Amino acid sequence: MKKQELDALIVLLDDPDQEVHRLVMDKLISGGPGIIPDLESVETLEPETQSRLEQVINAIQFDDISTRLKTWVDGPREDLLEPAILVARFQYPSLDELKLKADIDKIKKDIWLEMNYNLTPLEQVNVFNHVFYSLNGFAANSQNLFDAQNNFINQVLETRKGNPVSLGLLYMILAKELGMPVYGVNLSQHFILSFHNHLLDGTEKDAEIRKSILFYINCLNKGIIFTRDDITLFLKRINVDPQPQHYIPCDNLTIVTLLVNNLVHSYEMAGQADKVQTMLKFKALLKV
Repeated sequence: MKKQELDALIVLLDDPDQEVHRLVMDKLISGGPGIIPDLESVETLEPETQSRLEQVINAIQFDDISTRLKTWVDGPREDLLEPAILVARFQYPSLDELKLKADIDKIKKDIWLEMNYNLTPLEQVNVFNHVFYSLNGFAANSQNLFDAQNNFINQVLETRKGNPVSLGLLYMILAKELGMPVYGVNLSQHFILSFHNHLLDGTEKDAEIRKSILFYINCLNKGIIFTRDDITLFLKRINVDPQPQHYIPCDNLTIVTLLVNNLVHSYEMAGQADKVQTMLKFKALLKV
């Protein structure tokens, strides 16, 4: 969209005719993400016009995120970083994706430099945990585990604090980059990781997957290792009947849905109804 046309449309946002400003807003929204810097630089507007401009910016951002998310949902869904970034961009639209990816790459290189692939799986995880938890300081946000900020990957990287899903998601992203067969398990009231004797390709039967699991990882508690029996005991302690899905990896769509559900819950607790609605729209895009 040319600058002259954009300026004219912004002026028309002041029009008292409801139909006119609706058409103007639709036209501006169709301009796409490229016009957001120009819209954000506009100054000295009337409060109502400023509100309409913010609505336009939010709508453009939502459309852009929705398009990218739909592409991910309709694809192989192998990349967990993309949806994690999109979730964060709802709250942080100006998020620097290149910097975020560089930060993750640095942690990956730190782990890789310490890693020796002649090590046993348990030794590999110990090396990973040392770099991830001890050297980089990642940990549970025990002071406020239900804070919405725990679910945004940029905030997890900045504060080094998170919840089971966000820490597990970041752990999985790094493990995949390092060729480690680590996957997420949707344990009732918790999220854990499973370590297998080989990388999974998605064609295995449940019985094959169960046999391939060497141990489990509690990503919330500094990567502590535990067994299938420990899962059973945990489920009994919280009065949940053990089910097959409690012991084997879930798909990436489920993990992203858990992340969004966390946000819905956090915003409900905080009484932020508008953000609850935004997250519910995001959830609808996941087709669940």
